[in-house]
Amino acid sequence: MNPFKKNDEVPLKEQLLKLGLAAFLAYGFVSNMTYAVMLSLAYYVFTSQTGVSPLMPGQKAPFLAVYTTFFVINNFLRPVRLAVAASISVYFENFIKFLQKRLKLNRVFATGLVIFLFNVVGTFAAMYVGVNIAALCSGVSPQIGLLFGRG
Repeated sequence: MNPFKKNDEVPLKEQLLKLGLAAFLAYGFVSNMTYAVMLSLAYYVFTSQTGVSPLMPGQKAPFLAVYTTFFVINNFLRPVRLAVAASISVYFENFIKFLQKRLKLNRVFATGLVIFLFNVVGTFAAMYVGVNIAALCSGVSPQIGLLFGRG
């Protein structure tokens, strides 16, 4: 059975589940990327309206109100995320196999490396880049130093 061939008789969720771990990793990646985009859009909308970084004192609640709107929108995109994950899961599987062969890793370590690269590093990188692009567009610096007590 080719899991990427259109099959109207089997629901997409079942097809994704049959793909196994690679589909799960792909879904996590796709989901994280959409949340990174939503965070960036929320940052842009908030800073465009207020002119201040959401990290400034007293801005947490107003920013979370804006972000919540995008969070809800993202939940309606779940079927799209599922479809995209199904279509790219083969690449995750192939990358795991590539790491196993090239780096001579067992499947557990190769999978762990994929999780780290895509679902951890990739997520933080997407959030960083997205928020900085939003900051350039809105003209309001994120002021990341406020996260660490520096302002």
